[in-house]
Amino acid sequence: MNHFPVSDQALLIAGILLIGIVIVLLLVVFRLQRHLRNMRQSDRFLREDFGRLSQDLTRQLDSLQNNLAGRVAETARDQREINALFLGQLQQYGQGSGQQLENVRQQVSESLGKVTGSLQEMQVVTAEVRSLKQILGNVRTRGIIGELQLERLLEEVLAPGQFEKNVRIRKEKQEAVEFAVRIPGSESGDSILLPIDAKFPLDYLSRLLAAQDAGDAEACDVFRRELKTRIRQEARKIAGLYIAPPQTTDFAILYLPTESLFAEVVRESDMIADLYRDYRIVVAGPSSMTAMLAGLQATFRLQAMEQKSLLIAQILGEVQRDFGYYEESLERVRNRLLRALNEMDDHARKAGKVRRRLDALDLFDTDDWPEEQRGEMKDNEDEQDPIS
Repeated sequence: MNHFPVSDQALLIAGILLIGIVIVLLLVVFRLQRHLRNMRQSDRFLREDFGRLSQDLTRQLDSLQNNLAGRVAETARDQREINALFLGQLQQYGQGSGQQLENVRQQVSESLGKVTGSLQEMQVVTAEVRSLKQILGNVRTRGIIGELQLERLLEEVLAPGQFEKNVRIRKEKQEAVEFAVRIPGSESGDSILLPIDAKFPLDYLSRLLAAQDAGDAEACDVFRRELKTRIRQEARKIAGLYIAPPQTTDFAILYLPTESLFAEVVRESDMIADLYRDYRIVVAGPSSMTAMLAGLQATFRLQAMEQKSLLIAQILGEVQRDFGYYEESLERVRNRLLRALNEMDDHARKAGKVRRRLDALDLFDTDDWPEEQRGEMKDNEDEQDPIS
């Protein structure tokens, strides 16, 4: 007998899943709002820091250039003064003693030493300025900034076991994708990788922002086209290296670490559609990346709830089957008890019939017997009566 119909089980599981979905969505919305506020503030701080860094670097370069020009002019002036002094001394003391000539030579040597030291100092400063430019212009350094920001996002939204860092997708190639999110498959223990790679073309963005500040519309169009061309190149590279179904998903994510850069790329909707159609690449900024990761986390939780619901349904099915066996066993015991009661009733009826027949016999009429024989007969009847 089935006391848990299939429809009731389905309604119970659906109710549990619905409650879980509502709770997860509320948590996702709350965390998404918090992440959006944090990312907007971080992007604003990053742009302010970048602006201050550019202004400081410009001021330092201008100051170094002015100092260098001043040092060169001062050196040239000192050299002219030394030459004039030397010529004057030679003319004045042309006929003088050798000691005077030696003093002049020492003065000239000291002055030349000072000039050489100043030139060496200027060479050191120039090398330091060149090194600073190389550091700021290094693509790898800019890539590290985007990678660190992406890692922070992943750590805030996902669990440690839900993503990996520096994963080699194609074993025959040395390149490794910066991050890959593990997406559980339909079977237990099976998962596929979602590649995510960060790109930060700061030089292209800097030229575009400078043109915008200068109000040069033509230069803005040129630099914007260059930026989109660079993004297309990066998308083609990511698609060729890191998209490899069934080990990975059939698409990858290109992460841009600032909202301003993301806004310039997605200014035209055709750009996003073309990247996905041609290379299966999804472009994401800080806010949209947070939303994607929150959606993935909600999906992971729903899958876990679904697996637990299936396990609960399986356990309920086993309990229902065992309860059916128990009910059948109780029914068999009940039938046996009923048969035993029926047999007892049948025996009681038969005993009653026998007793009535015995009572109807005249052989047991003992009124004429002596008193002692009637007493003995009564005692024998009491001992042999099974009903009384």
